[in-house]
Amino acid sequence: MLTNIHVKNFAIIDEADIDLADNLNIFTGETGAGKSLLLGALNMALGARTLKDIVRADADFALSEVTFTGLPEKAKELLDKEGFTDADEVVISKKLLNNGRSVLRINGETASTGLVKELAGCLIDIYGQNEHQSLLKKEHQLFLVDEYAGDELTALKEKVKEQYKKYSELKKESEGLNDDEQARKRRADLLEYEINEIKNAQIKDGEEEELKDRHRLLANARLISEGLAEAHNALDGDGRASDCLTEAIRALSRISEYDDRLAEMTDALSDIDGVLSDAVRDINDYMDTLPDDSRELDEVEERLDLIMKLKSKYGATVKQINDYYDNAVEELDRLSDYEGYSKKLKADCEEAEKALLKSCKELTKLREASAKKLGSMIKDALGELNFNQTEFKIEISQKENYSANGMDECVFMMSMNPGESVRPLQDVASGGELSRIMLGIKSVMAGKEGVGTLIFDEIDAGISGRTAQKVSEKLSKIAAGHQVICITHLAQIASMADSHYEIIKQVEDGRTRTGIRRLGDKEITNELARLIGGAELTDKVYESAAEMKKLADERKQSIRSNR
Repeated sequence: MLTNIHVKNFAIIDEADIDLADNLNIFTGETGAGKSLLLGALNMALGARTLKDIVRADADFALSEVTFTGLPEKAKELLDKEGFTDADEVVISKKLLNNGRSVLRINGETASTGLVKELAGCLIDIYGQNEHQSLLKKEHQLFLVDEYAGDELTALKEKVKEQYKKYSELKKESEGLNDDEQARKRRADLLEYEINEIKNAQIKDGEEEELKDRHRLLANARLISEGLAEAHNALDGDGRASDCLTEAIRALSRISEYDDRLAEMTDALSDIDGVLSDAVRDINDYMDTLPDDSRELDEVEERLDLIMKLKSKYGATVKQINDYYDNAVEELDRLSDYEGYSKKLKADCEEAEKALLKSCKELTKLREASAKKLGSMIKDALGELNFNQTEFKIEISQKENYSANGMDECVFMMSMNPGESVRPLQDVASGGELSRIMLGIKSVMAGKEGVGTLIFDEIDAGISGRTAQKVSEKLSKIAAGHQVICITHLAQIASMADSHYEIIKQVEDGRTRTGIRRLGDKEITNELARLIGGAELTDKVYESAAEMKKLADERKQSIRSNR
C-alpha cells in the first residue's frame, strides 16, 4: 500500500507531504489546480523520464519520494534478490537536479531505473488518461487473458518460447542448406585451410602480452645496458658509494664502544652496506641476463605479426579464435557427411515443429478456457457499470504462423445494444465507454495482478448522472480489497471517498503555489457543493451535497457488507 507521497520543488508545488489511507482516496480541485502534477511527481519517483524543466525556477532540485508498506510477496522476492533483505517497507525516491542529472534510491541506496520500474510494477498500477486506448490492441487483450489464466499458462508460455527458439534455429539452418556440390567443396577447402592455419599457430592465452613485454625489453636492450653500467659504476666503482660507506663504517667502528648511540649508527650503516651489496649483485645478475642476439627480436616481431593477422581474421581474443576453430571443425565435419547431416537436420526440425505445435495447441486450450471465464466476469462487471443488456465475449483464434507467444490471436467482442451482433471492441465503443470498460476489467483483474494500489486519473471522462454513480460504486467495491487513489471532477465519485484530499492553487507574493490537504467532514461537504454547483453556491446546494455524502456512505457500507 502507498502510505506517503512527499514532493518538493516540483513545478508549482513548493512542498507537499501526503499521508494516504486504505480503501478509496479521492483527489479533487479546480481545473488547472495541479492534479496532474501529483501523478507526474509519483511517476517521477517510480522511474519515469522527467524533463529538468519540472524543477522550480528558484530551486536547485526537485524531489519525489513515495513510501509503500504491506509489500506483496512478488515485491519482497525482488527486493531480497537485489540485496534488500527483510524489507517490510520500501521508500523510493528520485532527486532531479536542475542540470538534468538525477539520482534514484530504494531505501536510501542508489538503484537503477530498470529495478525501480520492475519494483513499481509489483506495487502499483497507474491508469492514466487515454490509457484505455491500449485496450484496443490485440496484444494487450491477449496479455489480459494470459494474466487471468495464472501460473499454469505462464509456465506453458515459457516452454513454448524455448521450443520456438529451438525450432526457429533449426529451420533457419535447414533453409540455409546448400545443394551446390561445387560450392560446398570450395567451402570445405577454405575451412580446411583456416583450421590448419589456427592449429599450426598454437596461440596460448596470455602469449601476446608476454611477447609484447619481451619485445619492449629486446628493443631497448642497449639503453638498459648503458643505464645498468652507469648505476653499477656509481655504487661500486672507484671512490663511489660503496667505498665511501666502507670508510664510514670503519671510522664508526673504532669509536662505537664509547657510546651506545655510536654503536647504533654503526649497525645502521652496516645494514645499508648489506642492502647496497645486494643491489650491486642484482645489477650484475641482470646485466648477465640481457639478450645480445638481435635475431630474437626479429622472431618476437614475426610472432606478434602472426597473432595480429589471426586476430584480424578470426577474432579479437584467443577465446574467439578458438571458438572460430571449433565452429569451423564442426562445419567441416558436417560437409564431410553432408547427406547424413542434412537428413538429420530435417528430421530434427520436423520433430521440433511437432513438439512446438503440440504445446501451442495446449496453450490455445488454456487460453480458450481463460477467455471464457474472463469474458463472463467482465460482462458481469460491465453490468455494474450501467452497460445494460450488453453482450461481451473474448474470441481466441489461431494464426497460420508460429511465434514465441504461440499461435493465438485474441479479440474482445462486444454488442452495446440488444439485437446487435457482437463486433470487435474498437468498432463499437466510444472513448468514454472504453474508460468504463477498462474500469470493469481492472475490477476483475485486481486480484489476479497482485498489486496493492490502483490509481485512476479522471476515470470519469465522458460520463455523468446514473453512470457516474455506477462508476463510484464500482470504485468503492474495488477499494474494499485494494487501496484505490482516484483523481476526479465528479461529485458522485468524490462522495464515495474514504479519504478526501483537495488540491488548491494559490497566488502568494506574486508566485503561484499548489498545496494538497486532507479534508474534514465539513470541508468535504463544501467541496462536494463546489463540484455540484455553478457560479453561486446556495443553501440548497450545500444541503444536496450533505445528502449526497450521507447516501454515499450508506451505499458504501451496503456494498462492502455484501462483498
